[in-house]
Amino acid sequence: FFFHLLPITDNAIGISYDLSSKMYAVRATARIANRAVTKISRRNMGGGAQVEYEGIDKVVRSVFPEDWQLASAILGGYTVLIVVGKATMGGGGEEAAPAAVAAPSTSGDAIPSVESAEFEKYIENESNLMKWVDSVSK
Repeated sequence: FFFHLLPITDNAIGISYDLSSKMYAVRATARIANRAVTKISRRNMGGGAQVEYEGIDKVVRSVFPEDWQLASAILGGYTVLIVVGKATMGGGGEEAAPAAVAAPSTSGDAIPSVESAEFEKYIENESNLMKWVDSVSK
């Protein structure tokens, strides 16, 4: 424990150090730096003064004093409204059956589409097949 009083000599440079004077300088610098820092109060996420509610807010806040309770009550209210609305309205019901597509007439010069079911019947006739070949070659 007396080692801090012994001088230390650096043989390469030839300078001697006194550890006690070095430690005093470090402590003094720390004290000066500590005084220079201004103290800042920490709020720790504190709110402020208690809010005084009036009217309907006062009634609601008497039942749900915390914000999370009020938010849960609002979300629960909307959920109940949606569920009751879906239950009473029927939720859309069954969709109407799609109307049957009218088949295009093959009489005359109209050529049915290649993808349609009537095309096969259309090309069974030799004259209709030639009409289709002529229309494709144009």
